[in-house]
Amino acid sequence: MTKNKKKDLGVCPDCGGPERRSRENHRLPLAGEWGVTLEGVEITHCAKCGQRGVAIERLGPLMRGIAAAVVRKRGRLAAPEVTFLRKHLEYTGTRLARALGVTGPTVSRWEAGREPIGPSADRLLRALVLIHDREADGFDPAQFEAIENGAAPVRLTLRKDAKGNWAAAA
Repeated sequence: MTKNKKKDLGVCPDCGGPERRSRENHRLPLAGEWGVTLEGVEITHCAKCGQRGVAIERLGPLMRGIAAAVVRKRGRLAAPEVTFLRKHLEYTGTRLARALGVTGPTVSRWEAGREPIGPSADRLLRALVLIHDREADGFDPAQFEAIENGAAPVRLTLRKDAKGNWAAAA
């Protein structure tokens, strides 16, 4: 075995077996069945115990980027996006309900997909995220006027750009 091959192989932290590294696309679940695809992330796989690992660098900026894409989408927020944004804000269901002026069971129904989020609450939740992520300066409030009634979750594929930042893949 050459020196380069040894560098490519690691040691499994669980069993001590040989661990291979590769770059692959990875589906990152965010809320329920909804998630995003990350292109070219480092995946480790142990040949001995089968343990798999995913190395996602710059997780904070990645989550802020996903939140920004959700906030800027034209359709009404879908159930998993409401859940994702609530968790992104680090709010409980009760705290989000208080912030939006609704009840806890109402937030629960939105997140379960049993009731769509109302237009006013949708816009206010988006505004809370913009303020939280300090993105309000770059947001045109006229975008709120363009929000449509359909509520399908946004589909995102992200890859790192030359500077190592997460960006939407073409």
